[in-house]
Amino acid sequence: MNKKSIIKIKGGKVGMIGYGMLTSLESIQDILNSPYHGAIYQVHLEGFQRAWNFACPNNDPILQDDYLEYESFFIKNNQHIPFEKTIFLNIIENKAVQLNCSLFFVSPQELAVFDDFELGYKRIDVTHQISEYQFENGKVYAYKALPTYELNALADIDKCIIDQNYLDLVHSSYDALGIESRKEFDHTTVPPNPKLVAPVVHRKIRR
Repeated sequence: MNKKSIIKIKGGKVGMIGYGMLTSLESIQDILNSPYHGAIYQVHLEGFQRAWNFACPNNDPILQDDYLEYESFFIKNNQHIPFEKTIFLNIIENKAVQLNCSLFFVSPQELAVFDDFELGYKRIDVTHQISEYQFENGKVYAYKALPTYELNALADIDKCIIDQNYLDLVHSSYDALGIESRKEFDHTTVPPNPKLVAPVVHRKIRR
């Protein structure tokens, strides 16, 4: 077995795993609302695979007030059809899989920003599940759906939509890393149900 390289985490920072849109530097900076000048490593997370099974109600009270001012509709056959929940990417346990992902480092203040952004997810410790490295002086985290936000295939299937723009954003993040990275993404991801993918529009609710 090859010995892992050591990363010494400095300055009280923590490692963060991006396995979807957060493989993109642009997305990281959009969430932080500031430039990110740290290192980004391409690594593998052991024991997990991606799945399109995070289902968030569009009127969930944990969402920011700005979001709750809008109704969501998916477009099919030129019709605008309301739906109840939006599906996002998640990770699920699978000991046979090592998913390709990005590793970057954030301060405690920046970590709080990501915690606020990843509503409905819990932050889990994956420090010892990175194939390429072992870590000193800090931990590495990934976000995984809380059980109450996991898609119920029977109860939710007629209520949920994957926004085509979000799916495209995730795919483009991996396309930007190269052909092999995108192939590996597809191989380590439970594919979305194509019937649930559609363009989405949002309309402000009239008071």
